[in-house]
Amino acid sequence: MTGLKIENSIDLHCHFRPDHLGGKAIENGVDCRTGTSPIESAKAAIASGQAGAVLKSHSFASTALVSALNGVFPELRLFSGICTDYISGGLNIDAVDAALRMGAKIVWLPTLHSVNDIEGGNITSHPGPGIAVIDDAGKPVDAVHQIFELVQQHDAILATGHTSAAEHYGVIREFARRGKVVVTHAGEPAAGPKLTAAQCVELADLGAIIEFTAMLCHDGVAGATAKSPLQAAEMIYAVGADRCVLATDYGFMKGIPDPVPGFADFLERLWSEGEVAEKDLIQMASRKPAELLGISF
Repeated sequence: MTGLKIENSIDLHCHFRPDHLGGKAIENGVDCRTGTSPIESAKAAIASGQAGAVLKSHSFASTALVSALNGVFPELRLFSGICTDYISGGLNIDAVDAALRMGAKIVWLPTLHSVNDIEGGNITSHPGPGIAVIDDAGKPVDAVHQIFELVQQHDAILATGHTSAAEHYGVIREFARRGKVVVTHAGEPAAGPKLTAAQCVELADLGAIIEFTAMLCHDGVAGATAKSPLQAAEMIYAVGADRCVLATDYGFMKGIPDPVPGFADFLERLWSEGEVAEKDLIQMASRKPAELLGISF
């Protein structure tokens, strides 16, 4: 950082160790046992002035860990969530209900075991089928309806995970006008359906909030080529900063930046290289995440 400091930022997409993606992910070079220590991340967040984060695990609900961390670091606002991959129970209504009752704030639709991933890179080498969230008519399956109802009851957030573009449209048309729905990994080269700026605008018009992560501008995962901060800024302003949030998607394995310094670097690059206004960075990295989580400073 050289000239920018965003106080009270909140990273809605923060990974930690240990985690496991299931199947042959480790053999395929993605060893999430080697990620960032959540304790060290918490200490770094306090030192940097970051207000909080949502801790994401692919393999288990992060509720117990977050409860313990909040007891140790009361000056932070840490939140938990649950993924819906095979390794964490799939579209398991009981698991989602339990996580939300224990304080989870984000439910991610399938990621590594989504249809999009299983039929694509399939880094877990899972035999499939992928976990579908829409039916042949493009409508959300019953389990997703039930999950969304639980999310609404707990004033939580439904996130799109790594689902396909068609699944994004099906889910967002059905739910985004009735609750909090966040498009995750927008435009990322290594996760999700690689949504274009035009698709992000359409999904925002349907009521979704669009998440742009630091991974959007990070090379090296699965041979992906990053976007420049200027290209990321163009996507942000196409959507409108008031309809976006910024996060990292960092911390999941050795070689990936730690979330806290990585978040600061991402914001700095958007400001200095992408020419994103400071007021818009505050909106996307602090105010909008706080609004989605139902907190104030």
